[in-house]
Amino acid sequence: MSIKHAAFGAVVAATLGIAAPVQATSQEEINATLQADPQIWRDLFSLAVADEIRKNCETIEARTLRATGFVLGLYNEARSRGYSRQEIRAFQTADSTETRMRAEVMAYFAEHGVREGAPDTYCALGLSEIAAGSQAGELLRAR
Repeated sequence: MSIKHAAFGAVVAATLGIAAPVQATSQEEINATLQADPQIWRDLFSLAVADEIRKNCETIEARTLRATGFVLGLYNEARSRGYSRQEIRAFQTADSTETRMRAEVMAYFAEHGVREGAPDTYCALGLSEIAAGSQAGELLRAR
């Protein structure tokens, strides 16, 4: 696309009151932008906390329909911001995303007395999250 066409598109978009199309950026820039977005990162964090609790505590399970709706809402939020399915998936699976999320979840668990290999500590946190009605707790249920 030439500069002339891009400028014309921006003028038309501004005149009609619609957002101009997002210019292509690198996946690294997209990842950094999504990681810096407080709503998206908070939602992913809650999902990761709930998932780790569910995987490590036999007496707590996912609220499958609620979790599915939550994930779709998060996906739709990213899509509404102009990101493609491929860009979102690449962000989710990027080493930088996974490394940062794992570190933050493990720090959160440590702050709340969760010890790796001690399922009762995951269960205690899970029950606490459920009782508090936290975002992670809303995605879980005690059996």
